[in-house]
Amino acid sequence: MKKLLLLLVVLGVAGAGWYYYAARSRAESAPEFITTTVARGDILQQVTATGQLDSVISVDVGSQISGLVQKLYVDFNSPVKKGDKLAEIDPATYQQKLRQAEANLASAEASNQLQKVNTDRVKELFAQKLVTQQEYDQAVAQLQQSNAALVTSRAAVENARVDLERCTINSPIDGIVINKQTEEGKTVAASLNAPVLFTIVNDLSKMQITAAVAEADVGSVAEGQSVTFTVDAFPNRSFRGQVVQVRNAPKTTNNVVTYDTIISVDNRDLKLRPGMTANVAIIVARRDGVLRLANAALRLRVPDGVTVKRDEPASAPKGEHAARNDEPAKGPAASAPSGSGEAAGPSGGRRGGGMFGNLTPEQRQKMREIMAEVGVDFRNGPPTPEQREQIRKLMAERGLPVPESSASARPGEAVVTTRKVYKLVGVAPNQSLEELTIKAGITDGTATEVIDGLKEGDVVVTSVSVPNAAPSGRPAANPFGGGRRF
Repeated sequence: MKKLLLLLVVLGVAGAGWYYYAARSRAESAPEFITTTVARGDILQQVTATGQLDSVISVDVGSQISGLVQKLYVDFNSPVKKGDKLAEIDPATYQQKLRQAEANLASAEASNQLQKVNTDRVKELFAQKLVTQQEYDQAVAQLQQSNAALVTSRAAVENARVDLERCTINSPIDGIVINKQTEEGKTVAASLNAPVLFTIVNDLSKMQITAAVAEADVGSVAEGQSVTFTVDAFPNRSFRGQVVQVRNAPKTTNNVVTYDTIISVDNRDLKLRPGMTANVAIIVARRDGVLRLANAALRLRVPDGVTVKRDEPASAPKGEHAARNDEPAKGPAASAPSGSGEAAGPSGGRRGGGMFGNLTPEQRQKMREIMAEVGVDFRNGPPTPEQREQIRKLMAERGLPVPESSASARPGEAVVTTRKVYKLVGVAPNQSLEELTIKAGITDGTATEVIDGLKEGDVVVTSVSVPNAAPSGRPAANPFGGGRRF
């Protein structure tokens, strides 16, 4: 009896050990999932650029005459009113020119008066037939010449007086002196160009940013959009502005085409100063209280051996995908990686979305041929705008459905794309992935707006790690990560 009990105890311990070992082996070989939860929040789609802060009106005040700077009335940061004295140039030379011009005018007036008397006398003698016609015509001509000389002398006096008045340099606007480029005793030479002596800005409480927006982003920018920006002087503070103008004149620097975008800024506290570099974020689209999904979930690559319940497209025959539900994923094509030829079309969606969502196998083969013909290689990034337009033309020529171009969207209006995500179902260690097709909207680079296909609280996989997985032609496993991560 004791031997039988001992045998039963030994068998029980062996069975428990085997069960524990088997359960542990299954747990160790089960895939590890990193997930994210769909939650509500705000999403801002932004266009970033850099620019320089400047005043709305900035005037360079120069000198139209040459001479020695005799006195300065202002300095840096001096507030001035229109007409206030800024500087004074030595007027001695121009006073002497004025006196000489006035003397010449007095001589011209005397000569003109004498010529008038002589002309009147000749006119009387001509009426009495005592002088010839020639003498009379000559006297009239001399009077006209004297009148012209008088006008010239008067103009010379006015010119000398204007030059003398220009010795005093006045402010043309109300504002603040932000730059001074002269000192007392310095000689100003204005022979060819008017030298700049002062720079005056009208009102630092209202400023503007001239931001250089890249040609790839300028289509999303429009007047009236809100702007946030930071400056290095206040790294922990965010300032606000508004787009007031998008200029059409292009600027090319190092083969990069940009367009100047003018942003108005309220600077009531006078913290911002002209010349500061602004890091600008133009808000082209905003969604408040929408479903948010981490972008990592849209880039998931499912490794071999992980069970995936496929999302059967509505256009596919009923039996076509039924046999593949709950089957293990096979290779990169099964997970629609972002680097595969079928992963993304010109509109940016993954396989099953964008151009490929409702295509038949024959149409997909045509799309592959078009991609190869245009030279699209998704390993090097998405297609360029020129390639997208060429792809659309070829699709139209070959009878394929052409998706709506994102270029037709108005600024701030998002283009809805179709994407694939994977929802985690089941209980560990028997967990699997369920493939879902969702409609995605705008993105802020970290999260994407979910329009349809998921609900708040859904758990979506962002990464899958398979312990002891074979390389199978993919990048080597991380020796410190305990398995391969996708």
